[in-house]
Amino acid sequence: MPAKIKAKEFCLSDFGVQKVQYHGGATFDTLRGKQQTNIGYMKRGSCVFSTAFTSVELHAGDMIYIPEGTRYTSKSKGDPDVLYYCVHASFRADKDGSRFDHKFGLQKIAGLPALDFGEITAELHSLLDNGDEISRLTAIGKFYEMFVEILPLLKVAKAPDCSPCVIKALNYIDEHFNEEYSTSDLAKECFVSESRLYHLFRDEMHTTPVAYKNELRILRALEYIKSGYKTVEEISVELGYRSAAYFRRVFKDVTGMTPTEYRKKYSLL
Repeated sequence: MPAKIKAKEFCLSDFGVQKVQYHGGATFDTLRGKQQTNIGYMKRGSCVFSTAFTSVELHAGDMIYIPEGTRYTSKSKGDPDVLYYCVHASFRADKDGSRFDHKFGLQKIAGLPALDFGEITAELHSLLDNGDEISRLTAIGKFYEMFVEILPLLKVAKAPDCSPCVIKALNYIDEHFNEEYSTSDLAKECFVSESRLYHLFRDEMHTTPVAYKNELRILRALEYIKSGYKTVEEISVELGYRSAAYFRRVFKDVTGMTPTEYRKKYSLL
C-alpha cells in the first residue's frame, strides 16, 4: 500500500497574485481589516513596511513575507514609477485551528537562491489572468515550487515587546475569544482599570480589545466558511455572537465582504 500523509494544513484555501503599479509614491494602510499571508516582490521602486514593532525596507529585487492578519502600513516611492507583485495565499487550518504559515513574522526574505522571483511572480500573475483551469492549476503548482524555496529562509516570529498588562489581555482574549465579556471584565483579569487597559492596548496594538477579539473570531469564521460545512447561523453561535445579523455586520467590517460573498469568492479552491 502506498504511503499516505495528512496534508490538509498544506492545502490552499485561497490564492491570487496582484500586480501593483503606479506613478511616484503611495501609502497603503491595513490597520482596518485583515490581510492574507503575502509574499511580495519589489520589481521597481522601493517601499517601507511598518508595524507597531518592526519596519522593513524593500528595494528592487527584494522580497517580503507578511503573515496573515498582520497590521501594517506601507509607503512606496518610485522614480518614475513603482511595480510590485503581491502573491497572497491562505492555507487550511489544522484540527486545532492553527496554521503553519502563521509562525513566521513580517520580514525581508534574506538569502534568496539564484532564481528570478520577479519572473516567477509575473508568470503566476499571467497564468491566473488567463483564467482557464489548466492555467490556474499550473499557477498553483508553481506557487508551491516557489514557496518550497522560500520556506527554509523564513525566521520564526518573536513575541511582541508588549507590556505585561497587554500580554495578559492578549492571552485572555486568545483563550476566550468565543465568549461574551466586557472590556471592564477583561481589565479586572489584568488587574488594571478599564481606561488604563484601553489606552495601553490602543497604544501598543493599534486597535481596541473588542476589535482584536472580533478579528480573532472572524479569522476562525473564515476557516469555517472555506470548509463549507457550517451555516452562517451555526458559525455565529459557535463564535459567541448574540445574533447572526450582528455576526454578518462584524464580518463585513473586518473583511469588506459578507459571509455569502466570501464563500462564493473562495469556493473554487
